[in-house]
Amino acid sequence: MSAQSTQNPEALLSPAPFGEEGRLQRSELLRIADLTIALTSEDPKLTVSTQGANTQFVVREAEPDDAEPDVRVRARWGNLAEVSGGRKLFDSGGLWQLFTANGGLRFHFTSSAWGPLPYKVAWFEKEFESGEVLIHRPYFPPGHLVYPLEYPLDELLIIHLLAAGRGVEVHACGVVDASGQGYLFAGQSGAGKTTMARLWQKTEEAGGAGGLMILSDDRIILRYQAGQFWMYGTPWHGEAGLSSPARAPLKGVYLLRHGPSNRLVPLRRSSTAARLVACSFPPFYHSSGLDFTLGFLDQLVEAVPCYELSFTPDERVIALVRSS
Repeated sequence: MSAQSTQNPEALLSPAPFGEEGRLQRSELLRIADLTIALTSEDPKLTVSTQGANTQFVVREAEPDDAEPDVRVRARWGNLAEVSGGRKLFDSGGLWQLFTANGGLRFHFTSSAWGPLPYKVAWFEKEFESGEVLIHRPYFPPGHLVYPLEYPLDELLIIHLLAAGRGVEVHACGVVDASGQGYLFAGQSGAGKTTMARLWQKTEEAGGAGGLMILSDDRIILRYQAGQFWMYGTPWHGEAGLSSPARAPLKGVYLLRHGPSNRLVPLRRSSTAARLVACSFPPFYHSSGLDFTLGFLDQLVEAVPCYELSFTPDERVIALVRSS
């Protein structure tokens, strides 16, 4: 199950948790894959309530003299009946649509659980250096705690920052072994990413992979820094609920498929790049971002060993991967 399918719009109407499950404040710094988002509420009646896996990625409360973040986002309550205009660029077929308006981009988040008006609208200027989130006040009871960047907005924001020459998000499980080396297991839903993560966990519990870390069992961000490809964890996990803000140098890429036995086949670089594109999350409506994604993955498969990994759900596959 992917991050998209685990989100329920009606959950926004549920009481927000306190204590360890939530952070109540009016500003925070969120850092994912070394990209920093400064989120500030400009409304005294709207607190920032970070929940779930995102709490691992909160650096601390934002301060006025902080170094410049990659993007600044303001949040406030509003009445979204007044929002209109713009040209539709993209319709996800789910919660969100994207429009161009006044030289920038505007995301609309709508659910039939509430009605025809968006429950949230987010504006960003063209370069995604600043933006504003408005949450439709009539939909939420007084005192309700809302996280302005709640999925999928947080992921959409990171995807656009990455597409500006910074990196690529892929549908993958990321495993870091005891020596600090990163293994990327990529594939579409059902390919076995969560199964692979659990196999590595079982191996560690049995004493065979001490110091293991799972960065995510569903979404990994790839970046090229200081002459090396790195993989980063994200808060958008799969069924196993595994996520970490850590990173690791990328040792190998393994394109997953279920099979009758464990088998590792080196791949030609041309076919690997195309298959990784199919597992990536570029903004397809953004031509320069799409071009960057294609070029980035071409460079990655030239620099990092790539394999097709057919496997059965048993721990012997871990030894096969290590031998590569």
